[in-house]
Amino acid sequence: MKIKNDKILVQAACIVVSVAFWVFVMFQPDLMKSETIANIPVTIRNLSALENANLILMNSDKDHFTVNVKVQGTIAQISKLSKGDFSAYIDVLGFSEGITNAKVEVSGPSSVSIVSSSPYQIACNVEGIISKVMDVDIQYEGNQATSYYRALPLSNPSSVKITGPRSIVNAAAKAVATVNISEAADTVVKTVPVRVYDGTDAEIFMSVPIDNVEVTVPVYPTKYVEIIPDVTGVPEEGYQLSDVTVKPDKVRIAARKDILDTVKELKLGQLDISGAFNNILSPREILGTDGLIILDLKTDPVVNAVVEKITDKEFIFKASEIRFDNLKDGLKVIVSEPETEVSVIVTGGAGVINKLAKGDLILSSDVTGADIGVHDFKIQCVTDAKLNNIAMTHENIRVEITEASEDGAATDEVQE
Repeated sequence: MKIKNDKILVQAACIVVSVAFWVFVMFQPDLMKSETIANIPVTIRNLSALENANLILMNSDKDHFTVNVKVQGTIAQISKLSKGDFSAYIDVLGFSEGITNAKVEVSGPSSVSIVSSSPYQIACNVEGIISKVMDVDIQYEGNQATSYYRALPLSNPSSVKITGPRSIVNAAAKAVATVNISEAADTVVKTVPVRVYDGTDAEIFMSVPIDNVEVTVPVYPTKYVEIIPDVTGVPEEGYQLSDVTVKPDKVRIAARKDILDTVKELKLGQLDISGAFNNILSPREILGTDGLIILDLKTDPVVNAVVEKITDKEFIFKASEIRFDNLKDGLKVIVSEPETEVSVIVTGGAGVINKLAKGDLILSSDVTGADIGVHDFKIQCVTDAKLNNIAMTHENIRVEITEASEDGAATDEVQE
């Protein structure tokens, strides 16, 4: 029971001491005290002077500078204070490009003393305002219509002037105008804004607006046309021009429709083969391309002029191997001398002659309208081979036309 009473006495004593201290404080208004007033806004003086000198303050938090101020005064004086009773500023008058420490000037009620401020000064990053001219890079949204070609664009003006702080202008890597050409089947002309990007393709927002540009994107129809070689001259005696090819033999072109419709083919520059005795491979320039855009062609077309030695070959046929065409029904042909040999001499380029076989030739005679009796018919040599000349030892053959036997077969005869 005694412990409980002692505890009550201690608590009562504490209350009495606290009340006594409060009374002492309240009745001692001249007691001195220190306190910190936080987040007092700092204004900036003479920013216009920087602008007039083509300078700019680059601090990202320049609109939110604050300072903490430590003051000293009586308890009564300090208890009435707020941050609105104080003002703070820095002055950038006379600052040049670079980093300069500006002292924070603080003023407040005269009833209290300003002991210190934090920060004491603010590092001001000042940059010069510069300009540079950049070429406009045209970029596209979408693609032109199928089978149409997008030619080189034009920008008016072709370059723009950008102005801003030195570090930002120096970071500018490209000025881009973007134009939409989705499904375009004709020239696109649009006025579009120019945007500036740094080396990482991040957009840079300039303090001075950039003028818009007018972008013209020519869009043309396309088509394929043949390429025609032009070979002149005569090869060496005993040789001939056997073939001429071009690789590629066609090319895709683009142009305004009114021009494109007039173009059916394109010719190459002349290739002179005078005195040639072997093949000639030679690139030739395409002529008459004014107003045209040649597509998908990295080098000039190559003309292959095949020059071959002129040679000949002999084939021997028997008269019985001659085919008789257009014989009337019910008739038969009897060759008078079936074992007679007919020599066929063919002349042409070595490439063709060397590959030619007897089976590539057919000896025939047209007996259209012939009746029963003895006749002389002209012999013809027919072939798909490209030859210079065919000479035969016999130009005609004598045959007898008679009625055919019942089974339609006869020795030494050829029927249609």
